[in-house]
Parts: sequence; C-alpha cells; structure tokens
Amino acid sequence: KVLASSSARAKIVKQLMTSAKRTGLDGINVDFESMTEEAVPHFLEFLRELSIECRERGLTLSVDNPPPQNYTKYYNRKEQASVVDYVVIMGYDEHYNGSEEAGSVASLPWVIEGVEDTLKEVPAEKIIHGIPLYTRLWKTSAGIVTSEAISMPQAQEVIEVHKVETYWNKEVHQNYGKYEEGNDVYEIWLEDADSIAEKVKLVPKYGLAGVAEWKLGFEDPGIWSVINENLSTK
Repeated sequence: KVLASSSARAKIVKQLMTSAKRTGLDGINVDFESMTEEAVPHFLEFLRELSIECRERGLTLSVDNPPPQNYTKYYNRKEQASVVDYVVIMGYDEHYNGSEEAGSVASLPWVIEGVEDTLKEVPAEKIIHGIPLYTRLWKTSAGIVTSEAISMPQAQEVIEVHKVETYWNKEVHQNYGKYEEGNDVYEIWLEDADSIAEKVKLVPKYGLAGVAEWKLGFEDPGIWSVINENLSTK
C-alpha cells in the first residue's frame, strides 16, 4: 500500500534525504524482501524517484536482491540496475530457519548459480556479491530439524567445546562437522577463512563491483584480511 502511493513514496524519499544530510551518509541501501508481483512496479518507481534525489546529492544507491529463483523472477533486476548504482546479491539463506533439512547457508555451487543468473540481467560492474559472516548450527531430534544462526567465533567455540572433527567438503566448498549428544545429532557447515576466500574469489573471476557482508559483528576479526587478499586477481 505504501509503495503504491505516490505521496507516501515522496514522503519516504524526503525523510531519507533529510537523514542522509544530517548524518553525512555516503549512500543508501534498499532492502525490501518478500515482495509480491503486484508490488514490484511500484517498487521500481520508488527506486527511480529515490535515484534522482541520490544523484543530485552524490549519494550511492544500492538495492538488495535474493539470488534469482522461480519465485523472484518478477523482481525485474534489469530495470533495477538501470536506475541504481549497484545491485547487491544476498548470497545466503540457501538453507534457513524453517528448512526441512539441514544444510549450508551458502554452498559454493549455489552461490555461483546466483551470480551467473544475476549476470543475465545485471552488468557485472553493477553487481555486489553479498556473503554470509554467519552459519547455522543444526539439530536433528526425533526426526525434527531445527537451527540457530551463530557467528563465526561462536561456531569455532562449538567446534572446540564439543571436540568436533571437521573435514573439507568438496561439494559445498566448506568445512563440515557433526557430533551427537544423547539422541540428538548436530551438524554445521562452517563459514570460515577457507569458505569465505572461495566466495570472494568470485568477485575478480566474474568482474563484479565488490563484496558486501551480512552481518557486521558476526565476523572473526581476521576475516577482513582474507577478504582483501582475495578481492583482486593475482
């Protein structure tokens, strides 16, 4: 309803510009999720209107999108890219809270598919590759699968406390670990220096604009050097 109203869109844009000036922002990142097909034309109009104001003020405008799937094809990433500076791929949540089976948050083949499918609609120089700084600790109890999102340091703590032996899974390109407590089975697909390096290497490989992360505060401090080292071709 908000996006369909020109006056509501104008009010949002005005508020954003006021906040940007007050706080000295470099740019604005737009993240509208779970949009209906009916809402997308209004969303695109919102991006057009916002982009005009951002350009006048020298603000960088980016918009987040999940990796292309059948249920998000109507997002019209091509049109988004025509009005914003960058399209950010949220390259995570392959398996999420509520998934019926345990699995990686962002296996490399799934991530690559998301990048390549986005490239069909968006120029490489406008794509920012979003990577996860979190993982999920999966628990299977009496056939019921649940999970919780944990940070990189928390994941390492789980490995150490439970003395979990991990191994490099070549299919997902991540270190994987499994342990049991009573009748419960725990699994984890780690996001660590090894897996992050593999994901960041996609930026120079495909000529993408850069990398983004979700979310700040979940990282191991050393991961920034890993990201920097793998952002350029050698």
